Amino acid sequence: MEDVTEQEKSKLRIKLLEFEKHGLTSYGKYLQEQLEYASKSKIRASYKKYIENQIIINNEKIQKIEKKIQ
Repeated sequence: MEDVTEQEKSKLRIKLLEFEKHGLTSYGKYLQEQLEYASKSKIRASYKKYIENQIIINNEKIQKIEKKIQ
């Protein structure tokens, strides 16, 4: 591991970004399920608002990662 080339670093960086994107995509699916759950009752209105904000933040993170990968 003494001589790690820039090409190897780049490949590892891309793999890490792909791994993060996969995790965020899975988290996005979970958030969608929670949004449906929160929509079933008026009592959960503040939770629904929180979930909606988290979905926006999650989508922004995914877009940033996609830009870095390309």
